[in-house]
Amino acid sequence: MYLKSLEIQGFKSFPDKISLTFDKGLTAVVGPNGSGKSNIGDSVRWVLGEQSTKTLRGNKMEDVIFSGTVARKPMGFAAVTLNIDNRDNTIPDIGDEIAVTRKLYRSGESEYMINGKPCRLKDINELFMDTGLGRDGYSIIGQGRIAEIVGAKSSERRDIFEEAAGISKFRYKKLEAERKLTAAQENLLRLTDILTELESRVEPLRIQSQKAEKFIKLAEERKKLEISVWVSRLDEMKIKLDELESKILISKNEYENIENDIQREEQKIADGIRKMQESTIRSDELRKKMLEEEQTASDMKSGIAVLENDIKHCNDAIEAAQKSIDSSEESKKALEAERKAALDGLAELEEQKKALEADIKAAEESFEKAESESSKLGDSVDKAGSEINGLYIRQSECRFNIESSKAMIEEQTAHLAELRENSGSLGKRLEEYEKRTSETKIQAEKNSSRAEELRNRLSGLERLWKSRREGFEQAKNDFERALYELKDKQQRKKILTDLENNMDGFAGSVKQVLKASKQGRIGGIFGTVAQNIGVEPKYAVAIETALGGAMQNIIVENEDIAKRCIRFLKEQKGGRATFLPITSVKGYELREQGLENCEGFVANANKIVTYDPKFSGIIASLLGRIVIAEDIDTATLIAKKYGYKFRIVTLDGQVINAGGSFTGGSAQRSGGIITRKNEIDTLDTEIVKLEGERDALRERAEKLRAESEKLRYDTEAAKEEQTQCEAERVRIEAELGSLASLAEQLRTQSADSERLVAETEQRIAAARESIAESEKTLADTDAEIKAAEEKLAEGQDIREKLRLRREELSDRRSELKIKGMELAKDVQAQELELSRIDRREEELKYGAHQFEEEIFRQREMIAGKESEIEGLKKQLADFKDNTAAYNEEIARCRATHTEQNRLVNEMQNGLKAINDSKEKLSAEITRLEERRETVCRDTDNIIRQLMEVYELTRSEAVKLAEKIEDMMAAQAELTTIKNKIRALGSVNVDAIEEYKEVSERYRFMSEQVADIQKSKTELEKIITDLTAEMCRIFSESFEVINSNFKSIFVELFGGGKAELILTDPENVLESGIEISVAPPGKVIKNLISLSGGEQSFVAIAIYFAILKLRPAPFCILDEIDAALDEVNVRKYAQYLKKFTDTTQFVLVTHRRSAMEEANVLYGVTMQEDGISKLLKMEQVDFQEDVADVQ
Repeated sequence: MYLKSLEIQGFKSFPDKISLTFDKGLTAVVGPNGSGKSNIGDSVRWVLGEQSTKTLRGNKMEDVIFSGTVARKPMGFAAVTLNIDNRDNTIPDIGDEIAVTRKLYRSGESEYMINGKPCRLKDINELFMDTGLGRDGYSIIGQGRIAEIVGAKSSERRDIFEEAAGISKFRYKKLEAERKLTAAQENLLRLTDILTELESRVEPLRIQSQKAEKFIKLAEERKKLEISVWVSRLDEMKIKLDELESKILISKNEYENIENDIQREEQKIADGIRKMQESTIRSDELRKKMLEEEQTASDMKSGIAVLENDIKHCNDAIEAAQKSIDSSEESKKALEAERKAALDGLAELEEQKKALEADIKAAEESFEKAESESSKLGDSVDKAGSEINGLYIRQSECRFNIESSKAMIEEQTAHLAELRENSGSLGKRLEEYEKRTSETKIQAEKNSSRAEELRNRLSGLERLWKSRREGFEQAKNDFERALYELKDKQQRKKILTDLENNMDGFAGSVKQVLKASKQGRIGGIFGTVAQNIGVEPKYAVAIETALGGAMQNIIVENEDIAKRCIRFLKEQKGGRATFLPITSVKGYELREQGLENCEGFVANANKIVTYDPKFSGIIASLLGRIVIAEDIDTATLIAKKYGYKFRIVTLDGQVINAGGSFTGGSAQRSGGIITRKNEIDTLDTEIVKLEGERDALRERAEKLRAESEKLRYDTEAAKEEQTQCEAERVRIEAELGSLASLAEQLRTQSADSERLVAETEQRIAAARESIAESEKTLADTDAEIKAAEEKLAEGQDIREKLRLRREELSDRRSELKIKGMELAKDVQAQELELSRIDRREEELKYGAHQFEEEIFRQREMIAGKESEIEGLKKQLADFKDNTAAYNEEIARCRATHTEQNRLVNEMQNGLKAINDSKEKLSAEITRLEERRETVCRDTDNIIRQLMEVYELTRSEAVKLAEKIEDMMAAQAELTTIKNKIRALGSVNVDAIEEYKEVSERYRFMSEQVADIQKSKTELEKIITDLTAEMCRIFSESFEVINSNFKSIFVELFGGGKAELILTDPENVLESGIEISVAPPGKVIKNLISLSGGEQSFVAIAIYFAILKLRPAPFCILDEIDAALDEVNVRKYAQYLKKFTDTTQFVLVTHRRSAMEEANVLYGVTMQEDGISKLLKMEQVDFQEDVADVQ
């Protein structure tokens, strides 16, 4: 693949359409400064997709369009076409020729084309990726690029190496995969949130759906059987009711006659009972007095017994205390014997301890002496070993210096002969041009003064631009943070809004009614209770709990609308729902005295919600008698105070029901309908706030960016002026003609040649001196090594003997220390034993004193209790005399009571027979009336149930009923059905449709999540594989480039060393690249130490090393030889020709040596101001022109 031609129209200084054809080999583009020759390289950059206006030497992209001159109008567009021969199929599947076109119109519109077909910039970038022709490739190299290679940080040199290694396409694919992975993760997060919401509902709805289906089937069976049973029972009850009415009338007549007889007998009995009561009262009074005195006497006897028992206990306590005192005396004697034995043992142990301490001290001294001797000898041996190592190193250095110096003398001698020959020819030519060269100095000084002014101004502008740029970066970071937070809130709102719009959480029946209302099929519907109230977030849980299922109740205009909605659900078989007509639902608020002053009271539930006033009756009926409390503890106190008369709900959703039952526990995982609505409202507020913050930050960032751009433009203008100043200096020199330029080059070459001769002679002399000095040093070093080795061997033998002695003393010292520690433990044990004996003696002494005090106290108690016993015995004698008189009077009262009791019993027996008859008759009447009431109540209950449960009158039920043959069997079957329904618990019949809807949505979302997770896994594997492949390719390519660089550097510099080094070999894809070079005879610590020409030559060597690994199809080199002297320009140009078999070169230059190597030259002139013209010249013509000039 090679460059065939380049077509330019309207680009910069080329308003007219021009075409440059290129042959293989070297093509040079030459011309004076300012003629527009570099615009050719810019046009190639531009057509290959360059987007940086700075790289294209402009302020904005519109600057590439020809802007006009005094005599020529501006162009409306710029167009460049690059024609490439692709017959070798370097780029597959595109054809033998590739024509890449880029157009830009002054309106800002742009076009890209490949082979005449419109395409994207991305397509062009991908087309040339890893060919060296890409935007970050090495096909176009200018002075700035050369400076970047050498002057950039190690981490900023990677682009050209990556393009050369061929991993740009891999990195592009990796970035694309990472972008897709990020998008997949965002989608996965959003879908997971929705799936989590659905997951919490699917299983409960499935269970509810199964229950609902079973319930509907059982309910139909129950309805049919229950109506038949109830109608059959109504018929039976009518017959029973007629029979009971007749029996009740007969029994009531008999009851009135018996009541008259009873009244007469009861009067007689009352008189007898009165007389009996009088005698009983007197007898009871006497008996009470006697019992009181007997009780007092009994208490006195018990008191005497208690006192006598206390005296006995006191004597026992005195005896026990005396025994304890005697025991303490014996214990004291035993302790004295123990103390003496412990003191004797302690004295013996102290003697052993002193002897052992003396042995340890002697062992320590011996060990320290041996340690000191060993340490001194060890230092001496180590020092001798270090000296020998130093001598070995010196010996190696001497030998190396001798060999390297000999090689250098041989190399430099040949080089010196070449330099002397070249210097002689340069001297003659130099004298001719020195006079003309000096005349340019005056003008150069004036230009230098102007350049200094521009440098000062540029420095100030750059500092100011840097400040604005930093401010812009900070504002941009703040804007991105606000934007990220805003997107997060918007995404959360979208999820919740989707759930809200889908009426997620509402029963299927409610959804159907609300959808019908939105479609206009049913009017007068205001929505659900949850949709028509507002709640602060802190009360949302409490209100959701208080309302419960009522949140889904539907508010309607009147009863007719409610009935219409019910008919609609029946027709649609949509399940059941509750409707709240505004005209019929009324409620009232709870008004309890002092309730608002209770601790933990928050408010009545209807007071903390907002709603349209026309719904006040409905809200009062739902929330008016519910109290909101802070927590369950304060709620319990309020409920107890008011007797559990009303319902209380806490802020965290716990409930105390009217009647005293408690409901509570952990909160549900997902928020309720009201919580979701509140969160959407909160998110709306936060989003508005964040949007304002985002807009403010965007405005600030734009302002700072505009200021930064203006300063950048000013800086670029100053740089451009500085460039013009430099161009002016070159222009002044150019006016003297090409001969003056050649004279300056000859003078420089002559000086360099003389300097190199002197330096080479000095290096040869220094090398010879170095050889002599190194040979002398080598002989001395060999003798010193022999003596040091003998001394080292002797010291090592002595050190080994001392080491064995030191180990023996160390073992002895450790053994004595262990015995010392064991003896110290024995001493400590004896001391503890003595302490124990002392404590025990103190305890015995204190106990004996306590027992003596106890004996004294008990004797005093005995004396007091004996005196108290004597007083009680005297009072007992007085009570015996009163008892006899009371017994005589009680006997008389008993006789009177017995007689009256006999008479009353006779009358009561007669009355009892009459009452028995009355009771039997009364019981019969009551039983009959109760049966009648029961039959009536059962009848009414059945009729009411028919209306309430099935909305049927009695006559309508009779039409639907079937005849019951066996009532007991029917009742048993009905009970079984009811038990089955009751076993189902609470049933949500809307769950059937809701489960179908939610489960289908859950299945769909699950499949989506699984697909995304699969894609995410595949993308992660792709990224891993690409990273590994990039590491491998880059590492291998870098090694080749490094090897090429080393050899090319030596060729270009005539010796020296060079190397490319990865700053982080463990992370080759992010590692910086250091350049280490050492030209012949120099020690370079960093590249800045090199001259400008040397730096350029280093960069050119790297560029050649890359070309050697991966030749680019063609390369445009824009004045990269500007900093080189003529000798090195020739080297550069000649070396370049080595690559012409694989790479086509276009050189933009004004150096003669480079021109001489070119096959074809294009001259760029500006005969008319601002408009560039082309002139093609073959190499033969050029050689003739140069000869004429000379």
